[in-house]
Amino acid sequence: MNLSAVDITLFSISLITSAAIGIYYGVRGLQSTPLEYLLGGRSMKPFPLAMSMVVGTVSAVTIMGNAGEMYAYGTQLWVMDLGIAVGMLVVAKALIPIMYPLQMVSLYQYIERRFKSKSLRQGTVVLQLFCGYFFIGFLLYPPSIALKYFTGLPIMINIFIMGATCTVYSAFGGVKAVVYADVFQALVMVIGVLAIVIQGSLKMGGLDKIWDIAYHGDRIEFFNFSLSPYQRHSFWLCLTLGLFFALSTYGVNQSQTQRFFSTGSVKQAQWVLYYAAAGMVFLKAIINLAGLVMYAHFKGCDPITHPQNVMKEPSIVVINYVLEVLTKIPGMSGVFVGAIYAAVLSSVSTQLNSMTALLWEDFLKEVRIFSEYSEVKKGLIQKILVLISGVIGLAFGLAVSQMGSFFRTLLAINGALTGPLIGLFLVAVYFPWINAAGAAFGFVISIILNLWIVFGQLFTQLPSKYLVLSREECPSPPSPLNVTTIAHLDLTTTAAELVNITTTTEPALMDDEEYKWTGRYRQKASRCEVLGIVRKNHCPAGQRASCQECFEEVLYIPKVQ
Repeated sequence: MNLSAVDITLFSISLITSAAIGIYYGVRGLQSTPLEYLLGGRSMKPFPLAMSMVVGTVSAVTIMGNAGEMYAYGTQLWVMDLGIAVGMLVVAKALIPIMYPLQMVSLYQYIERRFKSKSLRQGTVVLQLFCGYFFIGFLLYPPSIALKYFTGLPIMINIFIMGATCTVYSAFGGVKAVVYADVFQALVMVIGVLAIVIQGSLKMGGLDKIWDIAYHGDRIEFFNFSLSPYQRHSFWLCLTLGLFFALSTYGVNQSQTQRFFSTGSVKQAQWVLYYAAAGMVFLKAIINLAGLVMYAHFKGCDPITHPQNVMKEPSIVVINYVLEVLTKIPGMSGVFVGAIYAAVLSSVSTQLNSMTALLWEDFLKEVRIFSEYSEVKKGLIQKILVLISGVIGLAFGLAVSQMGSFFRTLLAINGALTGPLIGLFLVAVYFPWINAAGAAFGFVISIILNLWIVFGQLFTQLPSKYLVLSREECPSPPSPLNVTTIAHLDLTTTAAELVNITTTTEPALMDDEEYKWTGRYRQKASRCEVLGIVRKNHCPAGQRASCQECFEEVLYIPKVQ
C-alpha cells in the first residue's frame, strides 16, 4: 500500500460521507412515493442537478484518459468540449421544450406515444438496459486496477467496495441521495484534479511556464482544420465527436434526461443544461491542464517509453505523477484516490438510478400485481430494484475484469448500439410522416451498419503514433539509483495489474531458479505483455520459439536485492 494514515483517513471520509448522504435521505424518505423516489417530486433545484449531470458523465476513466491524451497527443481533443457545449445547448433548446411537458419518467415513453408501438419502446429500453449495465462494469473495472496499486486491495475487492457503496446510498435515498452525493463528489473530484494542477504549477514556476513547455513540445494544437477522416484528431473531428456525445448522453440517455425531468418547469430544465455545460467545460479544462502539467514534469524523462514498460499506455502517466510528486505531500495521495473513487461512485449511482426508472416504468408498473400496490409499497419495490441493479452491475464489473482482449471490442460495440438512438429520437421529433415500421427498420439497419464500421475499425485500424517523447534527461544506467517502476496499465486483459518493484541497482539476468514464479498465466497470449521487471522470453518449457508463439505466458519477477 502506498497510502499513509492521513491518506487513508481522507479517502475513507469521502466514502463514508457518500454513504451517509444516502442513509440521511433514506430515513427522510421512508414513506416516499415512486415520483419522489425517482424524480424528487419534480421539485429539485437546477444547480445540484447540473452538478450531478456533470460528474455522472466524467468518470475515473475520463480523468486518467483525458490527462494521458493531452500528454501523448496534445490539446486538439480539447475542442471536443466545445462540441459538447454546443450539443447541450441543442438539447436545451430543441428537445427539452418537447419532452418535458409530457411529464414522463422514462424517456422512452415518448417512443411509444409517437409511434404507437409498445414493442419499439421496449426494444429501445432493453438495448439501453444492456448498455447501461455493461457501462457500469466498464466504470468499475479500469479504476480498480489503479486503485489496487494505491490501496493494496485486490481488483475484485475494489470493484465490490465501489459498487456496494453507491448501491447502498442509491437504494436508500433515491434520486435525492444520488444528486446530493454527486454534489459532494464533484467537490472531491475538483480538489483531487486541482491538487495536480496547483502542485505542478508551483513546482514548474506557474501555468505560463507549463504552457510554454507544452508549446515547444508541440502539444498545443487547436486549429487543425484538415478534413481527412483518417487522422486521430482535427478541429472538425473533435467538434463532431463532442456534438454527438452530447446528443447521445444528454438528449437520449435516461441517466441524464432523468435529471432535468426532476425540475419543476421547462425553464428550470433548460437551466440544468446551461449550468451543466459550464461545469463540464470547467472540469474537463482542469483535467486537460493536469495532462499538460504532467508533460512539463516528464518532458525529459518520459515514463511511457521506459524500457521496462513493454506496452505503452498514456494513462499510466497520471499514476506515475501522483507517486512521484503528490506522495511527498501528506494527504495529497488520499485526495487523489478520493477523487478516483468519487468519479466512479457518481457515474455508477447515476446509472443505477436510471436503470431502476426504466425497469419500473417500462416493464413492471403495468403488471397487475404491482399496479394494485399502494404508492409507498411501490417505492419499496423500486428500492429493491436498485439493489438488484447494483448486483447486476457488480456482476458486469467482475465479468469485464475477466474478458481479456475482448474488452475493447465489447466497449466499441456498446458505442455502436447506443448511437442509433439519436437517429430514432430525431426521426420521432422532426419527421412526423415516418411511421413505426419505417422507424424500426431504420433503427435496426443503423445498428447493423454501426457494427460493421466498428468491426472494420477494430480489425484494420493501426494505432496512432505518439508525439515526440524524450528520455534524454533520465539518469544514465547502470549507475545505482532507486527506481520505482509502474507496470503497464492494460485495460484490456485480466493480467493487467500495477506492480511496484524497488531495487537499488539494475538487476542482472538470473537463472530460471532465481526467479520467483507468480503463478499467474495468460491464456493464448498474442504478444508479450509483462509486468514489472521481467525477462521477455520466459515462456513455458517447449514453447520458447518466440513470445508471440507462446500459448501461455508465465510471469517471473526478479528477486529484490
